[in-house]
Amino acid sequence: MQEEEEIFNVSVAINTGLEPLTFTITTDHPASDPKYQQDYRVTRDNEMLGVLRQDADHRWHLWEGNLEQEEIEAIGQAIDAHYA
Repeated sequence: MQEEEEIFNVSVAINTGLEPLTFTITTDHPASDPKYQQDYRVTRDNEMLGVLRQDADHRWHLWEGNLEQEEIEAIGQAIDAHYA
């Protein structure tokens, strides 16, 4: 059974003192890896920046792309807040 993707926006303050950045998050359910339930594709201005995954301990990891750890954690927290 394939689940539908969900698309939503999150605003994240990456740099202190600057305006928050808005990212588009698209969910994806990788059938190839049962260990992870969902991937989160992060895009901004139609450019794919990375794919995030949350592990069993609820830590966010970059699966592909070029995001700094601070960005990964901030975007991950915004995704968590979206579902809270």
